[in-house]
Amino acid sequence: QDYGEALKWLLKVAEQGFPRAQHDVASMYYEGQGVSRNYRDAMKWFRKAAAQEYAPSQGSLGHMYRYGLGVPGDFAEAVKWYRRAAEKGNPTAQFNLGSMYMNGEGVPKDFAQAAKWYRDAAEQGYATAQYNLGLMHIEGVGVPRDYVSAYMWLLLAEPVQEEAKVDIETLKRK
Repeated sequence: QDYGEALKWLLKVAEQGFPRAQHDVASMYYEGQGVSRNYRDAMKWFRKAAAQEYAPSQGSLGHMYRYGLGVPGDFAEAVKWYRRAAEKGNPTAQFNLGSMYMNGEGVPKDFAQAAKWYRDAAEQGYATAQYNLGLMHIEGVGVPRDYVSAYMWLLLAEPVQEEAKVDIETLKRK
């Protein structure tokens, strides 16, 4: 694979305003594929695509602000971008927004909101959200304690989330 050549052609399309190409260019700068890693250039291209309501780029902006990559870290700004992408149905952004509520980052800690966003992502097959939702049902955090629901979510997460196996075995003993 020649990432440098791919970047050259993607830039031509991105400069014409196509949000998917802009997102791909941003990702290449973020990962350092075909170019030196450059978070500021990644931010520039993520912003261009996000301005066109491209949900994956909106979620990526949330990530950049959350971890201070190419910009000063800003949890409130991260929440804003995660929410925009999450409301469009982006499961990664839904999971990340749930995590922000779970940890009280940029928003007041709110376990019910965390569960809501985890559920939205989990229903789309996002394994880490399924796992977290299962744990929340075991403990009754943000959702009613419900071992059947916990078992279901953990079972769905198990092929990807190694930890789920242990939790499923523990749950079987309850």
